Amino acid sequence: MRNLDKFNVDNLPGFNGGEATFAQLPKKEELFTLVGEDKSLESERIATAPYSYFKSVFKVFFKNPGAIIGIVVLVLIVVGAIIIPFFTPEGFLAVNMHRVHLKPDGVHLLGCDIEGKDLFYGIWTGIRKSLSLAVISAGINLVVGTIAGLIWGFFRKLDVFFIGLYNLISNIPGLLIYMLLALVLRATFPTMQDETRLIISLTFTGWVGLSQFVRNQTLIILNREYNLASHTLGTPARRIMTKNLLPYLLAVIVTQGSLMIPGMISSEVGLSFFGLGLTPTKISLGSLIENGRKNFTLYFHEFIWPSLALGLIILAFFLIGFALSDSLDPRRHR
Repeated sequence: MRNLDKFNVDNLPGFNGGEATFAQLPKKEELFTLVGEDKSLESERIATAPYSYFKSVFKVFFKNPGAIIGIVVLVLIVVGAIIIPFFTPEGFLAVNMHRVHLKPDGVHLLGCDIEGKDLFYGIWTGIRKSLSLAVISAGINLVVGTIAGLIWGFFRKLDVFFIGLYNLISNIPGLLIYMLLALVLRATFPTMQDETRLIISLTFTGWVGLSQFVRNQTLIILNREYNLASHTLGTPARRIMTKNLLPYLLAVIVTQGSLMIPGMISSEVGLSFFGLGLTPTKISLGSLIENGRKNFTLYFHEFIWPSLALGLIILAFFLIGFALSDSLDPRRHR
C-alpha cells in the first residue's frame, strides 16, 4: 500500500529521485530558484488599469454632447442667478409707475414689466428664487419617494395600502392638489412664509408617482438570484434594500430627480398663475410670467424673456437627466 505522506520527486530539481515527505519539499521561493522563473512571460502580460465603475460613468457622461451643453447652460444660469442680483441698481426692482411697460433701452436691457420693475435683474432674481424652491421640493420628493418605493416593492403585504393611495392621488390632477393645499395652508396658517407653504404644497403628494416607479423597478430586481439567496440566508431587509436594490436603481432615481426640478418650477408657475404663489413683493419666474401674460399682445417682451429663461432651465435639466440615465446604465460598462 502506497504511503500517502510521501511524494514522488523523480522530476523535481534538487532531488536524486525517490520519495520525500511534505516537510522536505522546497518552498515556493526555493522552487523558483531551482527551476528558474520564466522571464518570457513578462512580455505576454497585459497591463490594464484597475476597473472603476464611477470613472467609466464619468467617461461616458462627458462624451455625450447633450450633457456638455446642459451643464454649460445650467452652470451659467446658476452662477448668474447667484451673482447678478447682488449688483442690482437701487430701485430697479421696486414698483415704479413711471417705468410701466417700458421697452428695452440702454438702461433697462430687457425693459420693465407691468409694475415698472426691471426685467433683466428681475429675471435673475426670479431664477434664484424659483430654483431654490424647486431644488428643495424635488429633493424632498426624491428621498421620500425612493424610500416609499423600496418599502412598497419589498414588503408585498403593503400593496393594498400603497396601491389605494396611488390610485386616489394619481386620478386627481397634480396642480389641483397643489392649489387645494396652498389654499388650505393660507387659510389655516396665515402667518406662514410663502416659501414654506409652496414647499409643503409641492411635496405633500409629489413623491407618490416616483414611489410607484421605484416600486416597479424593485420588483424586477428583487426576483434575481442573488436577492433570493440573500433572503434565504436571512439577510436583513434593510441591507438588501440598501446594498442589493438601491445601487441598481441609481440611474432611475437620478434621472427622475433631474426631471423633477423643472416640473417643480412649472408647478410654481402654475400656482402663481392662479394667485397662489409668492406674494407680489417677492419675485419668481412664476410671478414674472404671470405678469407678462396679462399684456402679452401689447408688450410681448414682458412674457417672452421670463418664458425663455424657464425654457432654458428645463432644457438643461432634461439634457443632463437623459445623459445621466445613459451613462449610469450598467450595460454601457461591460
